[in-house]
Amino acid sequence: MLETGQLLPLSFLGRDFTVVVIDPDGLGPGKPTVGIGLRGMSRHTNMPVSTLVRRVIEVAADETDENTLAAGKYLKLPSGKLFKVTPIEANDGNTYQVIEAADWVELSKEWAKRPGRLGTETKNGLIDFLGWFAAEGFYAAAYTVLKRTYTYEDSQRIQQWLVSREAGKPARKDWAWAISEQGGNSPFKYGKWTNYVYQGLFGMNAAEMKKAWEAPMSGSKHIARNYIPESVGLEMVRFCEKMVAVMELEDLERAHDEAIRLTQIKFPTKIG
Repeated sequence: MLETGQLLPLSFLGRDFTVVVIDPDGLGPGKPTVGIGLRGMSRHTNMPVSTLVRRVIEVAADETDENTLAAGKYLKLPSGKLFKVTPIEANDGNTYQVIEAADWVELSKEWAKRPGRLGTETKNGLIDFLGWFAAEGFYAAAYTVLKRTYTYEDSQRIQQWLVSREAGKPARKDWAWAISEQGGNSPFKYGKWTNYVYQGLFGMNAAEMKKAWEAPMSGSKHIARNYIPESVGLEMVRFCEKMVAVMELEDLERAHDEAIRLTQIKFPTKIG
């Protein structure tokens, strides 16, 4: 049985990694999310580990941010973008500061575009890493070692999850515009309506739901009667926010209520 903190020596496309299981059921029962520690990734990107560690900050739950971060540790890039860092006690007795594997790709891309004061060698290391890395391929290799198999269902689930992380971005921009146009000038407006969506769909606010998705503790993902995998949950949020933008109602509460209702019809599996 897979466990949080399980270490996996993985050779992928000529490079050697130590992969850490973040959540044994992160993409559904028996379908783990995996990540790589800061020290492990430093040598693959030519990024000094001291630079990575120095950029890890503690963030309180921020309801004024339209992305509504869960409280915890994040790696902050020169651009200001944040990436979740999960401290995990591994089965070798050490604690690893882990970033999810697909996030390393996004992080490297963002940092390469806006490098700040990075030296040429480190910038080239990020670019080389991006040219080599393929998120699904990495997961395929990890699953093959962890489960001794990589099935079509695994591939579909991972692709759905990776796509869902990107697909919501354009819809969220339209939703944010609708909030900005109709929601007044309060700095709390994005957090308020984000939480309204999450509360309506999942019975908890955004920070609580994201913490539940991210928490690696055994049993923590079984919330209420059913558990909604992160990939499905993100797709529900994306669809709901898209509906708010499409309807263009002046009454934002009514728009969100109707969007939540339509989302629950489209995705009949919900927490309740």
